[in-house]
Amino acid sequence: MSGRHVYSGRDARVLLAAMGLNSLPFGFTLVVLPIYLIDIGYSPEIVGAITSISTLANTIALIPFAIIADRYGRKPLTIFGFVFSALAYAIFAFTRDFNSLLLATVIGGVGLAGGISGALSTPAWTAWLAEKAPGEKRTKAFAWSQGIWTLALTAGSIMSVLPMLFRTYFGLAFSVSYEFVFLILMCVAILSGLVLLPISEAPTGELGIGDDPRHLFPSKSRRPIAKYSVTLGLVGFGSGIGFQLLSLWFNRMYGVNEFVLGPWFAAAEITSLVVVPFIPILTSRIGSPKSVLVTQGLSACLLTLMILAPTYELAATIYVARNFLMNISWPVQQSYLMGTVATDERASASAITSMVWGIGSSVGPFLAGYFLAASSYPMLSAPLIIGGAAYLAAAIGFYYFFRGHPLPEETLFWGRGQS
Repeated sequence: MSGRHVYSGRDARVLLAAMGLNSLPFGFTLVVLPIYLIDIGYSPEIVGAITSISTLANTIALIPFAIIADRYGRKPLTIFGFVFSALAYAIFAFTRDFNSLLLATVIGGVGLAGGISGALSTPAWTAWLAEKAPGEKRTKAFAWSQGIWTLALTAGSIMSVLPMLFRTYFGLAFSVSYEFVFLILMCVAILSGLVLLPISEAPTGELGIGDDPRHLFPSKSRRPIAKYSVTLGLVGFGSGIGFQLLSLWFNRMYGVNEFVLGPWFAAAEITSLVVVPFIPILTSRIGSPKSVLVTQGLSACLLTLMILAPTYELAATIYVARNFLMNISWPVQQSYLMGTVATDERASASAITSMVWGIGSSVGPFLAGYFLAASSYPMLSAPLIIGGAAYLAAAIGFYYFFRGHPLPEETLFWGRGQS
């Protein structure tokens, strides 16, 4: 009876759909906000600082909320975190004041930095999905989570053309054209939380979670969490310096705006859907560590190669290929962590590793903003070179740390005889 209560394909699908709705605004803000903030008078250094502070807020809040999720349940935090992000888009819609914009980014994040709302929902949602999709179904579920995330970012990236279309076809003023889009995103965020209300959650006792103070921090999974944190910290730094201000890099390097970049960013996401069904097959054949080494390592090299492109079209094409590979690597790493740690420590494990990611990611945009404020080719190239190196180091580290420890569902194909 409890097994049917915990494991539900329908519930997993609703969780994935809700995550997709809540992630849709990320695609828009990833493309639009860095350039939008420049257009309304802020410098690249300030844009980088805003992005960093958003990530830092997320990082600080992750562990406390994850502990609450592991001890008292994942459903309330997931729903509240999803709905809470709507407040950020409401603030973006109606103000250009620096302090208000900073508050909005702290609440809802900029691009991939989820702010406090992300800290509320991400560890809880990750553990909740792992609860609904056990064992061999988990990698498939996380592969599809990457696919849904990809669709959401694609839709959000396409929405980056809306402000220009509103101004062109409806004669709206510059600020009003953005207000409409931010209000749409606010409604989407609210809906993403509401659709989760009917989904059940196993009682904390069934998952080994309770009020025992020994559950404040994970003790059974310290070693895999520590190793994974090292590699994820490098990924976070690479993301912060080489990816989160990438639309601004295109703007500074080639002089293109969000109307031009939106379709390219959408293409970078949508093409990644092709491989989603094959991720479980890949990991079962060559294992998670080697899958990460190959896909993330190649994506790191492509990120660096973008600086050699003479046109924005070629650079964007390389970016599409880079994203294709990175979107394979990410769900593999998520599933590996959830399959390695103890069930009752999943949300805490997700929070700790995400916190380390956030530390790296909060440092990166500061540096990226500094480099992108310059006009020389070497300075503009530096964020992508440094980011690519960090991603590559993370891929090598992941393989080195975990190459001898396949997940149970992977041992059938490649792990026989390994310890």
